[in-house]
Amino acid sequence: MKARALAAEDLSALAELRLDGIRRFPQAFLLTEAEARESDANLLGWITSGNALGLFDGKRLIGFAGLRAMGFSMAEHRSHLGPFYVAPDHHGTDAADTLLAFACDLARSRGALQVELYVASPNRRARNFYARNGFVVRGQAPRAVIQDGAYIDDFFMVCDLTIDRPEPGSDGLRRLGPGDWRVFRTIRLEMLQEAPEFFGSTHAEWAEKTPDQIMAWLENIHLFAQVSGGRALATAGWYRKPGAVQAHRAGVIAVYTTPEARGRGLASALLSALEDDARANNITQLELSVGDNNPAARAAYAASGYKLIGTIPQALNYSGTLVDQHEMAKPLTA
Repeated sequence: MKARALAAEDLSALAELRLDGIRRFPQAFLLTEAEARESDANLLGWITSGNALGLFDGKRLIGFAGLRAMGFSMAEHRSHLGPFYVAPDHHGTDAADTLLAFACDLARSRGALQVELYVASPNRRARNFYARNGFVVRGQAPRAVIQDGAYIDDFFMVCDLTIDRPEPGSDGLRRLGPGDWRVFRTIRLEMLQEAPEFFGSTHAEWAEKTPDQIMAWLENIHLFAQVSGGRALATAGWYRKPGAVQAHRAGVIAVYTTPEARGRGLASALLSALEDDARANNITQLELSVGDNNPAARAAYAASGYKLIGTIPQALNYSGTLVDQHEMAKPLTA
C-alpha cells in the first residue's frame, strides 16, 4: 500500500469511493449522497489544491483524506484533517494507520505543529482509532450536525506534531521510557477500555494520572513495546519484587496487543524480550497473575513456559463480579 497526493487522473476513483463511504457511513460525512453527486465538479479543485490525499493498494484507490492548513497567519501552525475514509475490505489492516501517518507527516513537512479533526460522538471505532494514533479530545461541539431529525455531537481531537515518535529497533521492539509517556498512556487507556475485566487497574484510574505519574511508573517498569508508525501495537513489562530477599523475582505486567495487531506473534516476541532483559538484570524467576475469565491468556502463558503455582479465589472485583486469579511462574535458570 502506498499513500500520495491525488492527481487529476484519480478524479473518478475518488468520486466513486466518496459515494461508497457516504452510503455506508453517513455519520462520517457532512454531505448527503445527493449533495455529493452535485459537488462532483468541486473534487477536481480539491485535488489540484494539493489537499486531497489517497491510499492505493496497487492501482486501486482504497482510502482518501483531506488535509487543509488554516488560512490565517496566526493559525498557520494548525492543519485540519477530514474527511477520512478507508474502504471496508481494508478495515482491520494497517491501511488507515498508513494513510493517517502520511497525512500527519505531510502536515509536519508543511510546518504544522498540530493536526485537528472532528469526529461524531457515536463513532466509537473512529474515536478509538484516532486516540491510538496520538489524537486527544480537547472539546465537544454540541449539536454539530442533524441527521434524520436527531442531533449529533462532535468531539474535537488534536494531535501534537511536536512530540517525538518512538522508533523501533531492528526487531520492531523498543523499551519505552519516561519520555514515551504519551505513547504508553494511549495504549494503556485502550487496554483498560477494551478489556477492563483482564487488568488490575481501571480506565478511570489511569485517565486521572498526571504525566509525572505516568513517567514515574515507566521509570520503575521495564516496559517493552512493538512499535510501528510512532505508536505501540503491543506491550509487556516486568518489575522487580521489593526487598533484598525478593530481588531475584519479577512480576510480569501490562501484557496487551491491540486488536488489529493480533495473530502476528507479538506477545510471544515481547515475552521473549522480557526474559532476556530480566536475565541481564539478575532475575531468576518471572511471575504473573491471570484471571480465571481469560483462558486464552492462560494458554498463551503456558505455551511460553509458565506453570500454574496457585489460585487466589475472588481476587478481583469487577463491578460486583468476583474473579479468581491464577498465579503462574517461569524459572529463568537452567
